[in-house]
Amino acid sequence: MTISLARVDDRVIHGQTTTRWSKERPVQGILVVGDEIIKDDLRKKVLKAAARNLKLGIYSDEQGPQKIEQGMKSEKDFFLICSSPQTFAKLVKEGANFGTELNVGCMNTREGALVVGRTLAIDEHDYEAFEYLEDKGINLSFQLLPDDEKKSWSEIKKKYDSLKK
Repeated sequence: MTISLARVDDRVIHGQTTTRWSKERPVQGILVVGDEIIKDDLRKKVLKAAARNLKLGIYSDEQGPQKIEQGMKSEKDFFLICSSPQTFAKLVKEGANFGTELNVGCMNTREGALVVGRTLAIDEHDYEAFEYLEDKGINLSFQLLPDDEKKSWSEIKKKYDSLKK
């Protein structure tokens, strides 16, 4: 498999990606998918700088499935990063296959989201996307850094449901 890490991270590419995760998983390039990212020229420049010496491709939601397929067939190893679980759910609905594991990193506090862990806040749309992905056989692991303890969707879901009451 050539997608060595599929990850939700609202910061997309940053030091933890290029220093910590790249030591744990093989990577020669990063595929970023997200309509909100591809439309933001400043953010694209920042991401290119953050990627350092790694090959970087930034694609729309529509381009995503084809680019993921190309990445999976490549001889190189890629990280696939989207800023939200909704983008991953959309990719799966469109037939994208990035493997059976999705790592969830930083999802910061925003309006309507409940804080369910360190740097992890989810709202109803995130919840529905995670449910969909799990129903499609994607193993969700919530882990900010490689040496942090992994939490499962059932643990995060339980915390969310308890806060929702």
